[in-house]
Parts: sequence; C-alpha cells; structure tokens
Amino acid sequence: MLMPSMDDAPTSSAEPLNAAENEPSEITWRMSVKKLFTNRNFTVFLITNWIFASLQVAGQYFNLYLRDIGIPYIGIGTLMSMMLIVVLIGTAVAGYLADNYDRRNLSIITMVINALGFLILSFAVDFWTAGLALVVIAASNFTGQGGTAYIYETMDRKHSGVAVSLFTLGTLFGLGPLFVIALMLNSGLTLVQAMRPIFFFGAVIYVICAVVRVVWLESTKIRERQKSGGMLRDFLHENMRGLRMLVRVFPVFITVMMLDALSDGFYSFSTLFYVNETLAYGFGEINLMLLITLAVSIPITLYLGRVFDRRGGRRITVAVYSVMPLALSLLILARLVQYIAPQTWVDYLHSLYPGIEVIFSLAFIGVATKATNDVLWATVISTYVQKSLPRQELGKMLGLTTLLILVTAIFGPFISGYIYQTFLDATPLLVMAIVLNVIILIVLVTKSIEPRVKVEELERETAAKSEPSPDTVANE
Repeated sequence: MLMPSMDDAPTSSAEPLNAAENEPSEITWRMSVKKLFTNRNFTVFLITNWIFASLQVAGQYFNLYLRDIGIPYIGIGTLMSMMLIVVLIGTAVAGYLADNYDRRNLSIITMVINALGFLILSFAVDFWTAGLALVVIAASNFTGQGGTAYIYETMDRKHSGVAVSLFTLGTLFGLGPLFVIALMLNSGLTLVQAMRPIFFFGAVIYVICAVVRVVWLESTKIRERQKSGGMLRDFLHENMRGLRMLVRVFPVFITVMMLDALSDGFYSFSTLFYVNETLAYGFGEINLMLLITLAVSIPITLYLGRVFDRRGGRRITVAVYSVMPLALSLLILARLVQYIAPQTWVDYLHSLYPGIEVIFSLAFIGVATKATNDVLWATVISTYVQKSLPRQELGKMLGLTTLLILVTAIFGPFISGYIYQTFLDATPLLVMAIVLNVIILIVLVTKSIEPRVKVEELERETAAKSEPSPDTVANE
C-alpha cells in the first residue's frame, strides 16, 4: 500500500511549519506530477474526481433542458436561484462538517447525493420534478467541502498549482459525454431525449465512484481542539473566527470574487439561450462549441498551474481577467458579424463535417474564450486559497469563501430570468456582465489582492488555539 511521504503528509498542528514550502520552486511540471502521484489517496481521489467532473459537463445544458421540458424562463431563473440558496445553506454548514468529521466519508456521501440528483433529473417532466432534482444536487454541498479539504490536506502545498490544474483536467474527459450527445443529436433525437440517458448513466457512474472511495481512500486525522460550548454555539464561533481570518487575509480578493459571481450569473443564465435563439445556432453546433472549447482550455490550465507555482499569481490574475470583457463583447458583436473567415472557407469546412464551420464564428470565439478563462480563473482562486490559508482550517475556510461568493450569486439567475422573460434577449444581461467585469479589472490593476498575512503565521496561530489549556489538562 502506497503511503504519502512525510512531505505530503498533513502537518500536525503542533509541528513547526517549513516556510520554504511556499517559496517559488524550480521543480519541473513532470517532477511535481510524479511526486503527487506517489500519494495513493491523491491518485484515487483525483481519478474519481475526473469521472465526476467529466459528467458535470452535462450541467451546461441544464437551462436548455429545462426550457425544452416546458419551464418558462422566469421559472428556470427561479429554480437556479433556489438551487443556489440550498448551496449557500449547505456551504455554511459544510466547512464546519469538513473540519470536525471524517473528510473521506463526506466525500463519499457527496458522490451518493449527486447520483440521486442525476437519477431524478433523468426522469424530470415539469417544474416540480426538475426542482426536486436540482435541490438534491445542491444538497451535495452540505458535504462537498469535505472532499476538497481532504485532498488539499493530503497534498504538498508547493505542488498545489499543478495539483489544482490536474483536477481541472477532469473536465477534459467531458469530451466523452459531449461526443455521445453529438452522436445522439445527429441521429435525430431531441435535446431532452439525448440528455435523459446521459443523466441516468451519470447516476450509475457516481455510485461506482462512491464504492471506489469506500474501498481505497484512507481517513485523515480529525483535528482536536477546544469547543466553544454546544455544537450550535461552537459552529457560530468557528465561522465568525474564520470570517475574520478571511477578511484579514483577503479583503480585496473577497470583494472581487463576490462581484465576479454576480457577473457570471448573468452570463451563465443567458449565453446558451442567446447562441441558440438570437444567433440561431442549432444544438449540434452548440455542442461542437463546448467540445472544442474543452479541448483547448485544459492544456492552457495545466500550464498556468505550473506558472503559478513558480512565479506567484498577481500578474496571471490580471492577465486572465482582462480577457473576460473582451470575450463578452465578441458575443454581442456576433449579432452583426457571423464569421471572421471568407465564405469559401466556411463552405469548405461545412462540406467536410456539417457544423464544424462554427470554429470561424465570433460566437464560438467568444464562448470559447470566456469558458477557457473561467477555468483559468477558478484555478487561480483555488490556488490562492490553498496556498494562503491554514491546512487545519481548510474545510471551514473553503466553505466560507464559497459562502461569500454565493451571497451575490443567488441573485443572478432570478434577475436574469426576469430580464430575459421581459426582453427575450440576452444583450442587456451581457452588457451588465461586461460592466461588472470592467469594474473588477480596474480593482485588480489598482489594488493588491495578495494575502496580507503569511500562511505560516496563520498556521502557528491555529496550532496555538488548538492546544488544550493548562486547566483542561489538569482536569483530565
């Protein structure tokens, strides 16, 4: 049985931390990957997460799927906001659970809950059954931070940029489901007929992944600490302490993430409606857009993770985000300019494979650029959090970070649904997203988003708080 080396093992709360762990490294990308894969827990978790992420790609079709089973736009917006409210509540609890209960078991429960949600979604026929499925899927967030904290805890922090980018590689395996969807759509099936077996198959695969985690993942040690009274009081105390730590470490970054969540809500709700209804691209062409985007974005993300480990993140953060408003502007411009290539090139590609000519469209360039940058942005955020916050508190801190993002994100779908139902056009939503993107970019350029406190100092403080008081020891 492979065990993690001492470098990869979770650091005890009583042990001094090596400050060099966070310094830029000259280790090659290949060496980092090899080091990470010597840890069996990391390998098992990564492979099951790849499978999980590949099927989550189907979630990009949620809005179109809900529309085609007869739910109006404002109803879709309501369902998505309701889903995010459940996610918010679950996330508020998830961090506490992740720091106080076995993270391995929480990651298994997450898989099982997602399996149930996908199963219900495969049979959804109206607002209520679809709502039940989405609520069940959202409920996985009650335990979801356990898995994230589990893998962050068991990997060497100096390889964290590469590790996070490896997790995003799972999205690349979404090419499989997207290819299957393309085949079914080309055979004459409707979107609903194509998506139902995908959701059902996803439920079965998630159950298998849960079994794999039961058999091969090892539990990690639960941190011992003094609790502040009963469970509810301790829960509130710990989360308030964590919130103060987040504000202390990431005051600017938190604000940026909250604004970005609202902007992304406007974009995510409207983009496929806009491409399908306003720009008149069919499901086959949309599927090709998503498929090609995945193939392009993942290698870039893998490279970014290594660069982040070696050079730090502020320049990368500004570079990544500066492309966001440009990508959305291209989508708006696509109403006037459909293709950027000569018509003979477009016709030639169409003759080779109908629909592939979409790669010359401004719509594809806009969607692909935005999707690629979303993956890069998520990688940047995850790496910042993992490198800058104490391991002992990762479950709670990840939960609180997500919670703050959701505070603004929950309004996005409902506002978007109302606006789209009113105007039957996504342009107002895209413009609103661009304005928010520009504001965020100005903040990133003019303000430092780097952590204000060194992680070693935070971990020493956490270790000191975890030690029992002399009175407690004397009474034992």
